[in-house]
Formats: sequence, C-alpha cells, structure tokens
Amino acid sequence: MSVNLTTQKRLELFAQRVKELIELRLVQGGMGAKLSMSWDSTSQQLTQQVIQPDEEDLRSFLLLFRHFISKREPVFIPGIFDDCHRFLKSSELTDELKKMHEDWKQIFTFGAFQLMIDNQNVTGEQILDLWINGFYFHNDSHKADELNRYFSASYMPTVRMEFLSALTALTQIIGYTGAVVFHGLKEGLFHIPSVAS
Repeated sequence: MSVNLTTQKRLELFAQRVKELIELRLVQGGMGAKLSMSWDSTSQQLTQQVIQPDEEDLRSFLLLFRHFISKREPVFIPGIFDDCHRFLKSSELTDELKKMHEDWKQIFTFGAFQLMIDNQNVTGEQILDLWINGFYFHNDSHKADELNRYFSASYMPTVRMEFLSALTALTQIIGYTGAVVFHGLKEGLFHIPSVAS
C-alpha cells in the first residue's frame, strides 16, 4: 500500500531515492555486464558466459531499484513522469523527459534488446519481473518456475544479459530524471496547485 504524499513531497522523495541509488557501489563502479560467446568447432557448440556484477551489490541495488518500478510506491517512475509533464514549467526539460518516458516504455515493452524465446517475444518487463520476483524477492513459485525453465535452457545467459542490460538502461533514465526533478525543485520550476497536492 503506497503512502499518500503530496505531489511536492513525492517529487522530493523521488529526488532523494535517486540520489541514494546513484551513490550505491554498483552504480558508482559501473553496472556493465558483458556477454561472451565462443564456438567450439569440434563439438559444434556455442558457449555463452555472462560477466556479471557482484551479487551482493546487485541485491543491494535491487532493494532501491524496485521502488521505481512498483506501482504501489510513491516514487513509481511513470507517476513521476506524469507529475513532471503536468507541473514542470520548462518546455525544454519536459521535452527531454518525454524522450526519457518513451525510452522507459520501450525498454519495458521490448527490453534492452529484442529477445525471442520459443518463438515468443519476451518483454523487458517480463524479464525484470521474473528475476526480481521469482529469484531475488517474494519467492513467487510460478515466476521461479518460468525462470528455471530458462535456466535449464541454452539461452539462459542471454536472458540474464537482458536483465542486466535492462537494469543499466533503466538506471540511466532514473538518474537523468532525478537530475531534472532535483533541478526543477531547486529552481522553483514546478508549479503545483494546492488542489493537485
């Protein structure tokens, strides 16, 4: 259940959470993951390996990150985009945020790269949901089962890479949006009527 905050307080909380997120060791050290592939001509097999961030750093990061993607949280970023579009009085900044919002929706719809498994498109939102709710938190057995199906498949490194790539791209959008919100609050660029609070 989300806390009912005024728009001003919600924007301030968002700026604070973004600051906390970008100060994490994982973000400071670079979140980049790499996918390496090698072909063994003797066995005719492709081997894939994901070079990943530190698992403890990733878990710590996800504790904060999931606030931005949970509809019940006051810092749910689509809600923050809506607040900015309604109340930020800078056409230059709102135009940039519209691009960020479109990029966000693109990643949730298609992922960091378009991934197909068993002739089905797998969205970025599905990948995030499976990893966060089926592996890291909540222990959702249906999601865990689906993720385990991917674990046992030869394309699991690709699924993991999609997860890490989506996290990286979404974190960049969160960081940029946080900078805009912080600047807007500091410079008084938000004009929030008291009835909208």
